Amino acid sequence: MYQQELEQSGTRPQAPRFWSLTGLVGYDEAKVLQQKLVDLRAQELIPDTILFLEHRPVITRGRGLQWTGVRREKHMPQPAFLPAGTEFCESERGGDLTWHGPGQLVIYPICKLDGSSALNPHHDIGAFLRAQEKLFCRVLSDSYGITSARTREHATGVWVGEEAAPRKIASIGIAVRRWVIWHGHAINLVNDLKPFHLISPCGFQPEVMTRLADWVGEVRASRAAFERAFAEAWLQGQCRDPRADITVLSLDAALRRVARSTVSPGT
Repeated sequence: MYQQELEQSGTRPQAPRFWSLTGLVGYDEAKVLQQKLVDLRAQELIPDTILFLEHRPVITRGRGLQWTGVRREKHMPQPAFLPAGTEFCESERGGDLTWHGPGQLVIYPICKLDGSSALNPHHDIGAFLRAQEKLFCRVLSDSYGITSARTREHATGVWVGEEAAPRKIASIGIAVRRWVIWHGHAINLVNDLKPFHLISPCGFQPEVMTRLADWVGEVRASRAAFERAFAEAWLQGQCRDPRADITVLSLDAALRRVARSTVSPGT
């Protein structure tokens, strides 16, 4: 068990585990899995766990728009209607309205801010966000040749293209509980961008959204390829062997694994 490894080594193993969930996962179903993982991670019963998945079509609303120094409404208007098969869910993450669905890769890093690495800064949420943005930029540059990938002040996420007309390719919105990160990131790979026109995604015009396939083609923008590139970039500098071991499993299988994890008495 993970707790026994800690006691024997005296330190936390550096390598996180990566789980790639099959099929389309409901937003609330993924939230249940995240919450269970957060509780276990806070107790040091499991290592950091990064989830890769695709959601069934859903529009979510976070805690509110990012502060830009200019007073504005906390939330943008909700969509006037939802297409058949699209859900609406409230979320604990930062940010406002966004869309998730097939072809978009969602990444949920269940990570403890314990100071063990640059990606786990000690109790520093801002540093975690900046480190994640840099990680995305490195993946896009090194693995896909998109050297224009960058960040923007007061606009958490990752942007590409010309400085005068930047396009948003990845969104980041997290929550923190007991100094464990949950919720996370979404990168548009091969998904249809039309659903973003139902909303003002995190306060921006829907036209700013772009996807990886429009920059490198749909074949190179595959989910499996991006998962591998992201996981190995995560491990660089943390492990002697940065080759990532990605476990592919269903949501039910993931929940069964969580249920088998050791739980401390009285928790």
